[in-house]
Amino acid sequence: MSSASKEFPGLRFDPAPGLVPALGALAEKVRQAATQLGNVRAELETTLRDAGAWTGLAGGLCHDAVQHIYPDVWTMHDALSGVEHTLGEWSYLLTEYQRSRTSLEAQAVAARARLKQAKADPDADIGFTDIVARSGREREDLFKRHDIAKQAVNQAEEELDRIIGAAEALKKQHDESAGTFAKQIRGFADHLPDADTMTPAGSKLIPPYFTKPPASAEDLGPKREFDVSDPTAKDQATRLAAMAMVAGQDAYFDNDRAASYMKNWLEGNGQDVQFDASEFVNANPAFQQTINETLRANGAAGNFDTGWKSGTVANDMQNGKVPRELQDFYYTMNGYQYRIVGSDITMVDGQPVGQVRVDIYKRYNWGNPEGGGHRNDIEGVPQNDLARLNETGLAHDFDIVGSTTFYAAPAPTP
Repeated sequence: MSSASKEFPGLRFDPAPGLVPALGALAEKVRQAATQLGNVRAELETTLRDAGAWTGLAGGLCHDAVQHIYPDVWTMHDALSGVEHTLGEWSYLLTEYQRSRTSLEAQAVAARARLKQAKADPDADIGFTDIVARSGREREDLFKRHDIAKQAVNQAEEELDRIIGAAEALKKQHDESAGTFAKQIRGFADHLPDADTMTPAGSKLIPPYFTKPPASAEDLGPKREFDVSDPTAKDQATRLAAMAMVAGQDAYFDNDRAASYMKNWLEGNGQDVQFDASEFVNANPAFQQTINETLRANGAAGNFDTGWKSGTVANDMQNGKVPRELQDFYYTMNGYQYRIVGSDITMVDGQPVGQVRVDIYKRYNWGNPEGGGHRNDIEGVPQNDLARLNETGLAHDFDIVGSTTFYAAPAPTP
């Protein structure tokens, strides 16, 4: 007999395995680690807010170094806090599952006892000799008692089957929940910023707090779905033209990012491309101005979230110098969405000081196959023709996502 059968003689399997005390001990260790990081984070925040502590050239350099480190500490603290919270949720849910397991086990034990008692009734199992040795009236009475006994056996078996079925459903729910929580916990590790984790045309993974904006109307509709139409000869020709665009962007224009993103669109599997949003901010003086204006306008609130707003690199390029990197972003993700979040902002001498997060989002697709406004041709190829490549499975639309954090502080005194 298996250990589960010995421990659960009624159900004969464990529908909700797991050790709640061990989960609690693990959550406590994670909590302690998160607390320590939280203390470090608080110290860094206090120090970064003290503009008088960063005087002279050495002070300015140290401020830049600490400001660069702080977002990693901030993200690590939030990640560990998220792990602790997730472990707590799973521990609570597992406790509820095991409470149901206890009830079902007790029901199963009682049901097996009733079934055993029902089967032990002599009238439940009659033989040939029991029948022929009796008179007609006795046989009729025997058959009635046999029907009643068999009905009791059947009812006991059905009740046991119902309980076992409920336990199997509990086991399925338990396993699915365990997988979901494991994936969530794993996600906190997988989504930490990591400069060594390369993605097509970018580096660093976005943190788990990133949430995408609602899909725009132009990005919805049957013709936006992937691989739902058969490609035509014209579609094949359009794909060849797109491949030529990749080569042109890479070799002629020196737009490495634009080339790699388009190559990913032609050859990828539709998964998100995650990039370091600080590269976009640093390459875009006009967007930097937008961030500064947003901080000054909302800083007095202490905490703020602009929600998702829209911008275009084309408009950004109209305001000031256009670095080569910004031109690359123009060909990569001209129309984009952004979100600016301020945390614990204070105003020091009229300047905002505090933690800032900038999220960037772009749906990488072409044209508008559902109709709507016309987009300019790309090297003679209509963008709606390019958009059809996703519909025919010759390319795969995807999302560009990125996030960056920094600490806004007054410039150190020379």
